[in-house]
Amino acid sequence: MTRKLFRPGGPLGIQDLGNHQYRMNISLPPDQDGRIARECPRSGCSPAYFKVRPGTGLAGMAVAYCPYCRHDSAPNDFATREQVRYAKDLAVREAHKGLDGIVKDALGIGRSGKRTFGGGMLSMTMTYKPGALPSVRRPYEDEVRRDVVCPHCALDHTVFGLATWCSDCGEDIFLTHVQAELAVTRSMVGDMERRRETLGPRVAAKDLENCLEDAVSLFEAAMKALSRRRLASTGASEEEVEARLRKLGNGYQNIARTKELLPDVLGIDLPPGVEWDRLGEAFEKRHPITHNLGVVDRKYLERSQSHDRHGREVRITASEVQTLLDDVMAAVSASHAARFGSTPPSGAVEDGHG
Repeated sequence: MTRKLFRPGGPLGIQDLGNHQYRMNISLPPDQDGRIARECPRSGCSPAYFKVRPGTGLAGMAVAYCPYCRHDSAPNDFATREQVRYAKDLAVREAHKGLDGIVKDALGIGRSGKRTFGGGMLSMTMTYKPGALPSVRRPYEDEVRRDVVCPHCALDHTVFGLATWCSDCGEDIFLTHVQAELAVTRSMVGDMERRRETLGPRVAAKDLENCLEDAVSLFEAAMKALSRRRLASTGASEEEVEARLRKLGNGYQNIARTKELLPDVLGIDLPPGVEWDRLGEAFEKRHPITHNLGVVDRKYLERSQSHDRHGREVRITASEVQTLLDDVMAAVSASHAARFGSTPPSGAVEDGHG
């Protein structure tokens, strides 16, 4: 019987399909948190890379989605480059095992690795020593630290930045990502008293300043993500979208400027039910914190009409930051609802990402 290149069975569950074709079942090793990396196959998608936790979400789905651009394809199409390399390495390793067997059969070498020719006073022994098998290195995967669970299908996944879509069910879960980011800052504010007691009032004050800055940064990132999505939906190319966003600069760091951008970029009126003036007052405090070590300067006093005194440190309380986080969520939610009140039909793809 002629030995074949791949022996059926084994750790890879190899199946001989005939015509020199084989099927192998390769299990991808998860990261230390039990997640498997995935990568959008659509050219131009960025950042494209995310992770999912096996056993969560929907089972047996024929289609998976990119959380950034909502490209849909078969789940296996979302393999990362490293996973493809890992699978090839395993296949090559199995091929080397098969080649060793084929060579031994061709040379008539048994299990001992030797074959003796002749006998009596004249004999010759041939020894075959196979080379070392190729090493197989686990897939190298990136660290991704923004975890979220889809409220629709319970998929536990991790993304870069603020993604929009669930990889399993394809639903719009942008606001879930925003809530998850705000929850991190809320936890930091909630831990303020302990840090004050253990590390002192200056550290606690700095923590509050950082939390306020984080809230403003999250608002800016969320509004830019909504703007990117809206601009892409108009048919603009990725280059045109990014050029338009560059023109926005840091406009979303200022509420007065935000009010101008909503109709211009998002194409919506100022959503009601949001404490825009209160948001504006809180956002103005970012200027002395970022640019003047928290010390009140004349520019801040002119823009904010604050009762803080020149040269003193800007006053921030934990309750004020918690209120700011609520207002940020309300503003982003209202803007999202006004522009994207419903998710696209199943299978629809929106260009762009974020």
